Amino acid sequence: MNDSDGNDLGRRLEIGAILSTSMADIAANVVGFGGLALLLAVAGGSTDTYLPDVGNIVGNLALFFISVLAVYLTLRAKLGDDDIRPRFGAAFGFNLLSNLAILVGLILLIVPGLLIFVRWAVGLPALLRENLSVSEAMARSSILTEGNRWRILGLSLVIWGPFLLAMVLMGGLFTVFAGEASLDMLPFNMLVNLAAGCASILSSVCWTEAYLALSGEDEGHQALAEIFA
Repeated sequence: MNDSDGNDLGRRLEIGAILSTSMADIAANVVGFGGLALLLAVAGGSTDTYLPDVGNIVGNLALFFISVLAVYLTLRAKLGDDDIRPRFGAAFGFNLLSNLAILVGLILLIVPGLLIFVRWAVGLPALLRENLSVSEAMARSSILTEGNRWRILGLSLVIWGPFLLAMVLMGGLFTVFAGEASLDMLPFNMLVNLAAGCASILSSVCWTEAYLALSGEDEGHQALAEIFA
């Protein structure tokens, strides 16, 4: 992954600043974001427990809607632009094509999948903010992430690493104290979906903040970035 000092606008992404501002965004709207996570916990947990054959489909669709809404809420809160809309149809097309490309890339020796992921990491916020088509959002994200792709990969590991570790620890604790059968019961499934929802929301808010920083729309981020530089 080619990585220089910044993208074509000369902006350098700071992981600490992105995480700090993202946590502040979530704290400022803890009711809204918390409600989304709890909704996934109840809906996803119940489906995984009582309708396991469709659990993965329902869970993935729920995560998609939560991710789009998290991006939308963050953009509206930071920019206050009434013209910003969720655009679920276009967002679904973007997620479907990008996830398929990433999956194929991961199958092909992993590295191509990572390359695609970091290039298109801020594509969804760009799509909603700039009213772009799917292909335009991918191209826009590729331009914005140029020079910051190692940092984007690092930020992704910071977000999802603790989630994966929590899943392993949670599964182990439930197995030890409640038996292996507890992994198919409602409490465990609700906790898994709650954790997945929280990680997805944090990820979506972080990519939105990264988009705002790299596109120059959030000048406040630049001052905060200097603290973490």
